Amino acid sequence: MVISLVSESHGGDFSVHADLSFSGEVPELKLDLFVPQGGSGPVPCVVAIQGGGFLPQDGKRFRPFAERLAENGIAAALIAYRGRPEYTYRETLKDVWSSIDFLRSQASRFRLDPDQFGVTGRSAGGTLAALVAIRGSKDGPRKEIQAAVCFAGVYDFVSRFTREEQLALQPRSKVKIRTNGEWIGSEFAIDDPDWLAASAANHCHKKMPPIMLLHSKDDPVVPWQQSRDMHDAVKDAGANSELNLYETGGHGVTPENIDTLDVMTSFFQEHLGLSNR
Repeated sequence: MVISLVSESHGGDFSVHADLSFSGEVPELKLDLFVPQGGSGPVPCVVAIQGGGFLPQDGKRFRPFAERLAENGIAAALIAYRGRPEYTYRETLKDVWSSIDFLRSQASRFRLDPDQFGVTGRSAGGTLAALVAIRGSKDGPRKEIQAAVCFAGVYDFVSRFTREEQLALQPRSKVKIRTNGEWIGSEFAIDDPDWLAASAANHCHKKMPPIMLLHSKDDPVVPWQQSRDMHDAVKDAGANSELNLYETGGHGVTPENIDTLDVMTSFFQEHLGLSNR
Protein backbone atom coordinates (compact mmCIF):
# COMPACT_ATOMS: atom_id res chain seq x y z
CA MET A 1 0.00 0.00 0.00
CA VAL A 2 1.26 3.49 -0.89
CA ILE A 3 0.55 6.27 1.61
CA SER A 4 0.66 9.96 0.66
CA LEU A 5 1.13 12.83 3.06
CA VAL A 6 -0.25 15.81 1.16
CA SER A 7 0.59 19.41 1.94
CA GLU A 8 -0.14 22.56 -0.01
CA SER A 9 2.52 25.01 -1.17
CA HIS A 10 2.47 28.58 0.11
CA GLY A 11 0.95 29.80 -3.13
CA GLY A 12 -1.44 26.89 -3.50
CA ASP A 13 -0.01 26.12 -6.94
CA PHE A 14 1.07 22.56 -6.19
CA SER A 15 0.57 19.74 -3.71
CA VAL A 16 3.26 17.60 -2.14
CA HIS A 17 2.90 13.84 -1.67
CA ALA A 18 5.62 13.12 0.86
CA ASP A 19 7.54 10.00 1.82
CA LEU A 20 6.33 7.65 -0.89
CA SER A 21 8.15 4.32 -0.77
CA PHE A 22 9.14 3.57 -4.37
CA SER A 23 11.47 0.55 -4.28
CA GLY A 24 10.24 -2.96 -3.67
CA GLU A 25 13.84 -4.05 -3.13
CA VAL A 26 14.71 -1.25 -0.67
CA PRO A 27 11.46 -0.14 1.04
CA GLU A 28 13.21 2.53 3.11
CA LEU A 29 13.93 4.58 -0.01
CA LYS A 30 11.35 7.38 -0.26
CA LEU A 31 10.45 10.19 -2.61
CA ASP A 32 8.49 13.43 -2.35
CA LEU A 33 6.28 14.20 -5.34
CA PHE A 34 5.31 17.79 -6.20
CA VAL A 35 2.24 17.97 -8.46
CA PRO A 36 0.91 21.17 -10.06
CA GLN A 37 -2.67 22.08 -9.19
CA GLY A 38 -5.29 23.06 -11.76
CA GLY A 39 -5.99 21.73 -15.21
CA SER A 40 -7.72 18.53 -16.11
CA GLY A 41 -5.13 16.59 -18.07
CA PRO A 42 -2.00 14.71 -17.02
CA VAL A 43 1.24 16.66 -16.51
CA PRO A 44 4.86 15.84 -17.35
CA CYS A 45 7.11 14.64 -14.55
CA VAL A 46 10.80 15.22 -13.83
CA VAL A 47 12.87 13.21 -11.37
CA ALA A 48 15.31 15.58 -9.64
CA ILE A 49 18.48 13.83 -8.46
CA GLN A 50 20.41 15.42 -5.62
CA GLY A 51 24.20 15.36 -5.72
CA GLY A 52 26.65 14.84 -2.90
CA GLY A 53 29.88 13.08 -3.78
CA PHE A 54 28.15 9.82 -4.75
CA LEU A 55 27.19 9.30 -1.10
CA PRO A 56 23.65 8.20 -0.12
CA GLN A 57 21.10 11.00 -0.43
CA ASP A 58 17.55 11.70 0.71
CA GLY A 59 16.79 14.26 -2.01
CA LYS A 60 15.37 16.85 0.38
CA ARG A 61 17.92 19.58 -0.45
CA PHE A 62 16.63 19.78 -4.02
CA ARG A 63 13.27 21.23 -3.02
CA PRO A 64 13.94 24.52 -4.95
CA PHE A 65 14.24 22.45 -8.15
CA ALA A 66 10.93 20.70 -7.49
CA GLU A 67 9.10 23.86 -6.53
CA ARG A 68 10.26 25.71 -9.63
CA LEU A 69 9.13 22.91 -11.91
CA ALA A 70 5.77 22.46 -10.15
CA GLU A 71 5.08 26.19 -10.30
CA ASN A 72 5.49 25.93 -14.07
CA GLY A 73 3.22 22.99 -14.77
CA ILE A 74 5.66 20.08 -14.37
CA ALA A 75 5.46 17.50 -11.60
CA ALA A 76 8.77 16.80 -9.86
CA ALA A 77 10.02 14.02 -7.62
CA LEU A 78 12.82 14.33 -5.06
CA ILE A 79 14.31 10.88 -4.57
CA ALA A 80 16.53 9.07 -2.10
CA TYR A 81 19.20 6.67 -3.32
CA ARG A 82 21.99 4.40 -2.11
CA GLY A 83 25.63 5.35 -2.58
CA ARG A 84 29.26 4.77 -1.68
CA PRO A 85 31.06 3.26 0.03
CA GLU A 86 28.54 0.48 0.65
CA TYR A 87 26.95 0.61 -2.80
CA THR A 88 28.24 1.23 -6.32
CA TYR A 89 26.92 3.09 -9.34
CA ARG A 90 24.94 0.02 -10.35
CA GLU A 91 22.79 0.12 -7.21
CA THR A 92 22.47 3.91 -7.31
CA LEU A 93 21.34 3.87 -10.92
CA LYS A 94 18.92 1.05 -10.14
CA ASP A 95 17.38 3.23 -7.43
CA VAL A 96 16.87 6.10 -9.88
CA TRP A 97 15.18 3.80 -12.39
CA SER A 98 13.03 2.30 -9.62
CA SER A 99 11.71 5.78 -8.84
CA ILE A 100 10.86 6.37 -12.50
CA ASP A 101 9.18 2.99 -12.84
CA PHE A 102 7.17 3.60 -9.66
CA LEU A 103 5.98 7.02 -10.80
CA ARG A 104 4.93 5.68 -14.18
CA SER A 105 3.04 2.86 -12.46
CA GLN A 106 1.21 5.47 -10.35
CA ALA A 107 0.66 7.93 -13.20
CA SER A 108 -3.14 7.83 -13.16
CA ARG A 109 -3.25 8.27 -9.38
CA PHE A 110 -1.08 11.39 -9.40
CA ARG A 111 -2.23 12.79 -12.78
CA LEU A 112 1.14 12.24 -14.45
CA ASP A 113 1.77 11.71 -18.16
CA PRO A 114 3.74 8.43 -18.36
CA ASP A 115 4.97 9.37 -21.84
CA GLN A 116 6.54 12.67 -20.75
CA PHE A 117 9.27 12.03 -18.20
CA GLY A 118 12.55 13.83 -17.65
CA VAL A 119 15.49 13.76 -15.25
CA THR A 120 17.69 16.49 -13.84
CA GLY A 121 20.52 16.65 -11.34
CA ARG A 122 23.60 18.52 -10.19
CA SER A 123 27.10 17.15 -9.60
CA ALA A 124 26.64 13.42 -8.85
CA GLY A 125 22.99 13.97 -9.71
CA GLY A 126 24.01 15.33 -13.11
CA THR A 127 26.13 12.23 -13.66
CA LEU A 128 23.14 10.03 -12.84
CA ALA A 129 20.79 12.05 -15.04
CA ALA A 130 23.15 11.55 -17.98
CA LEU A 131 23.40 7.82 -17.29
CA VAL A 132 19.61 7.59 -17.30
CA ALA A 133 19.47 9.55 -20.57
CA ILE A 134 21.77 7.14 -22.42
CA ARG A 135 19.84 4.05 -21.27
CA GLY A 136 16.24 3.14 -22.08
CA SER A 137 15.53 1.82 -25.55
CA LYS A 138 19.22 1.14 -26.18
CA ASP A 139 19.39 -1.41 -23.38
CA GLY A 140 16.20 -3.40 -23.61
CA PRO A 141 12.49 -3.14 -22.81
CA ARG A 142 12.65 -0.31 -20.26
CA LYS A 143 10.86 2.79 -21.47
CA GLU A 144 13.23 5.67 -21.98
CA ILE A 145 12.85 9.19 -20.66
CA GLN A 146 12.12 12.17 -22.92
CA ALA A 147 14.58 14.88 -21.75
CA ALA A 148 17.48 15.47 -19.35
CA VAL A 149 19.13 18.54 -17.81
CA CYS A 150 22.53 17.97 -16.20
CA PHE A 151 24.34 20.47 -13.98
CA ALA A 152 28.11 20.10 -13.45
CA GLY A 153 28.25 16.33 -13.70
CA VAL A 154 31.04 13.88 -14.42
CA TYR A 155 30.46 12.14 -17.74
CA ASP A 156 33.89 10.61 -18.40
CA PHE A 157 35.61 9.36 -15.26
CA VAL A 158 38.76 8.35 -17.12
CA SER A 159 39.39 11.69 -18.82
CA ARG A 160 38.72 13.43 -15.50
CA PHE A 161 41.93 11.92 -14.15
CA THR A 162 44.07 11.60 -17.28
CA ARG A 163 43.73 14.87 -19.22
CA GLU A 164 46.04 17.64 -18.10
CA GLU A 165 43.52 20.44 -18.67
CA GLN A 166 41.16 18.74 -16.22
CA LEU A 167 43.77 17.71 -13.68
CA ALA A 168 44.91 21.32 -13.51
CA LEU A 169 41.48 22.26 -12.16
CA GLN A 170 41.43 19.50 -9.51
CA PRO A 171 44.05 20.02 -6.80
CA ARG A 172 42.56 17.13 -4.80
CA SER A 173 42.48 14.66 -7.68
CA LYS A 174 44.02 11.79 -5.66
CA VAL A 175 41.23 12.00 -3.12
CA LYS A 176 38.63 12.10 -5.89
CA ILE A 177 40.14 9.07 -7.62
CA ARG A 178 39.68 7.17 -4.37
CA THR A 179 36.11 8.33 -3.69
CA ASN A 180 35.03 7.91 -7.31
CA GLY A 181 36.54 4.43 -7.22
CA GLU A 182 34.46 3.57 -4.16
CA TRP A 183 31.30 4.38 -6.11
CA ILE A 184 32.44 2.72 -9.32
CA GLY A 185 33.52 -0.37 -7.42
CA SER A 186 37.10 -0.85 -8.56
CA GLU A 187 40.48 0.83 -8.50
CA PHE A 188 41.23 3.33 -11.24
CA ALA A 189 42.50 2.04 -14.58
CA ILE A 190 42.02 3.62 -18.00
CA ASP A 191 40.63 0.39 -19.43
CA ASP A 192 38.66 -0.82 -16.41
CA PRO A 193 35.19 -1.89 -17.63
CA ASP A 194 33.35 -0.34 -14.69
CA TRP A 195 35.10 3.04 -15.02
CA LEU A 196 34.14 3.00 -18.69
CA ALA A 197 30.57 1.82 -18.04
CA ALA A 198 29.96 4.57 -15.46
CA SER A 199 31.00 7.22 -18.01
CA ALA A 200 27.94 8.36 -19.98
CA ALA A 201 30.05 10.00 -22.68
CA ASN A 202 31.17 6.55 -23.84
CA HIS A 203 27.62 5.40 -24.56
CA CYS A 204 25.85 8.21 -26.43
CA HIS A 205 23.63 7.15 -29.31
CA LYS A 206 21.30 8.81 -31.77
CA LYS A 207 18.11 7.59 -30.07
CA MET A 208 18.90 9.16 -26.71
CA PRO A 209 16.59 12.02 -25.62
CA PRO A 210 17.45 15.72 -25.86
CA ILE A 211 19.92 16.76 -23.19
CA MET A 212 20.99 20.13 -21.78
CA LEU A 213 24.35 20.51 -20.03
CA LEU A 214 25.12 23.44 -17.72
CA HIS A 215 28.51 24.19 -16.17
CA SER A 216 30.50 27.11 -14.77
CA LYS A 217 34.13 27.52 -15.80
CA ASP A 218 35.12 28.41 -12.25
CA ASP A 219 33.78 25.13 -10.87
CA PRO A 220 36.37 24.00 -8.28
CA VAL A 221 34.98 20.46 -8.00
CA VAL A 222 34.24 19.09 -11.49
CA PRO A 223 36.17 20.41 -14.52
CA TRP A 224 33.91 22.26 -16.94
CA GLN A 225 35.44 20.34 -19.84
CA GLN A 226 33.36 17.37 -18.71
CA SER A 227 30.23 19.13 -20.01
CA ARG A 228 31.94 20.36 -23.17
CA ASP A 229 33.12 16.87 -24.05
CA MET A 230 29.79 15.25 -23.21
CA HIS A 231 28.07 17.78 -25.48
CA ASP A 232 30.45 16.86 -28.30
CA ALA A 233 29.87 13.14 -27.72
CA VAL A 234 26.09 13.56 -27.90
CA LYS A 235 26.32 15.65 -31.07
CA ASP A 236 28.75 13.19 -32.67
CA ALA A 237 26.25 10.41 -31.97
CA GLY A 238 23.56 12.33 -33.85
CA ALA A 239 21.43 13.28 -30.85
CA ASN A 240 20.22 16.65 -29.55
CA SER A 241 22.43 18.48 -27.03
CA GLU A 242 22.49 22.04 -25.72
CA LEU A 243 25.52 23.37 -23.84
CA ASN A 244 25.39 26.34 -21.48
CA LEU A 245 28.82 27.40 -20.20
CA TYR A 246 29.17 30.29 -17.76
CA GLU A 247 32.31 32.15 -16.70
CA THR A 248 31.20 32.20 -13.07
CA GLY A 249 28.78 30.38 -10.80
CA GLY A 250 30.95 27.74 -9.12
CA HIS A 251 29.95 24.15 -8.66
CA GLY A 252 26.36 25.16 -7.97
CA VAL A 253 26.12 26.70 -11.46
CA THR A 254 24.68 29.99 -10.19
CA PRO A 255 26.11 32.70 -12.45
CA GLU A 256 25.25 36.29 -11.65
CA ASN A 257 22.09 37.61 -13.34
CA ILE A 258 21.18 34.19 -14.79
CA ASP A 259 18.58 31.95 -13.17
CA THR A 260 19.66 28.47 -14.25
CA LEU A 261 16.52 26.93 -12.73
CA ASP A 262 14.54 28.99 -15.24
CA VAL A 263 16.85 27.77 -18.01
CA MET A 264 16.18 24.20 -16.89
CA THR A 265 12.43 24.74 -16.67
CA SER A 266 12.19 26.25 -20.15
CA PHE A 267 14.06 23.28 -21.61
CA PHE A 268 11.67 20.81 -20.00
CA GLN A 269 8.63 22.82 -21.06
CA GLU A 270 9.84 22.64 -24.64
CA HIS A 271 10.78 18.96 -24.68
CA LEU A 272 8.06 17.51 -22.46
CA GLY A 273 5.21 18.81 -24.57
CA LEU A 274 4.07 21.86 -22.60
CA SER A 275 4.92 24.29 -25.39
CA ASN A 276 2.28 22.56 -27.55
CA ARG A 277 -0.53 22.68 -24.99
